[in-house]
Amino acid sequence: MQFSCPFTLSPCKYAKQVVSWSAGIGYLDFLFHHFMATPTKNQKIAALVKLVQKRARGAGLSVPPQRTVLETLMYAALLENASFDKADLAYTVLENYYIDWNEIRVCTVRELADTLTDLPDPEAAADRVRKALQGIFEKTYTFDLEEMRKKGKALAEHIKTLESMSAGTPYMIQYVAQVALDGHLIPFDEASLRIMRRLGLSQVSSDGREVCIGLDRVILKKSGLTFATQLHHFAANYYDVPDSPELLSQLSAIDRGAVNRSWISPISATSQSAQSASAPVPVSETKPALPAKKPSKASPVAKPPAKKNVKNLPPVKSVDNTPTKKPVTSAVPTKKTPPTTSKTPPVKPTPPVNKIAVNKNPVKPVKKPKTVTPSKVLRKKKPK
Repeated sequence: MQFSCPFTLSPCKYAKQVVSWSAGIGYLDFLFHHFMATPTKNQKIAALVKLVQKRARGAGLSVPPQRTVLETLMYAALLENASFDKADLAYTVLENYYIDWNEIRVCTVRELADTLTDLPDPEAAADRVRKALQGIFEKTYTFDLEEMRKKGKALAEHIKTLESMSAGTPYMIQYVAQVALDGHLIPFDEASLRIMRRLGLSQVSSDGREVCIGLDRVILKKSGLTFATQLHHFAANYYDVPDSPELLSQLSAIDRGAVNRSWISPISATSQSAQSASAPVPVSETKPALPAKKPSKASPVAKPPAKKNVKNLPPVKSVDNTPTKKPVTSAVPTKKTPPTTSKTPPVKPTPPVNKIAVNKNPVKPVKKPKTVTPSKVLRKKKPK
């Protein structure tokens, strides 16, 4: 059996055959990687790290400044679902516009939201700040959380303490645990969780919370704060447009199933379905419809008799069923009933009193004393 060497072919034919082989191998490799092979969770996380690093270049992101635990908590309330520039501007407003944290606590949500207009949702941010301050004040009667740094407790105990105070949302507590308490946690707000839902990296835990398991194994502690900052910067740009074509094209390069997945939280979707299932059925659907009443003879809506010449019939006069008040007229005069006589004698009418003559306290005229003239002096009669 003879073996034909491919170099015996002409150079032109050999070059065409090599090109066809390479093209076939490249096409099969494309089909295998994009349609047949699904990326694992670690591969998705590694690709997401590269994507957020690429988008964070030139953004000027820096390490968060040194703040107290309470100040870090308030900054996290403003940073949730917002960009870093807008959160920094809102925090400077809180520092310069208000006297202290107690004044912010006693403000209404509407008044506080009017000063945070740069945020995407000012009312929600104002509600987070006010509720956190109120919860901390009811537990400690102060606005100081620096004891959490001094005590040698585990990070989980600090998180439970903040949760018992109702000190904020899960993102706010996770942000404090990572930035202020130096914990190995990656905070996820709603904007970041939408990215993880698209990639299939989030799930609902047994206690009813949405978590992203496996990130702490792939991402080390020394690079956890950097990744959290870059991920938040990337996700906050698409918070108002979750179905952006640009975002879907970038996520589909990591996982082609990202386009078909929903960005809505599974917890809210299940709660909405449970509320619709437990909603009471309207009364009109439970009770059968009553039969229609037959129209009365005097009703103008009565149908004409079938198969008769309607032209020869006199016009039907419309009857007005509304009651009208008519004057009562009778041809027979009504008999007057004689007055009833009573046995008691009639009471005589009292004569009219002259109001002018009546005077409760009449004033008697004063009599003038008689003046006695000397000519009229009476002489005493002599006795007989």
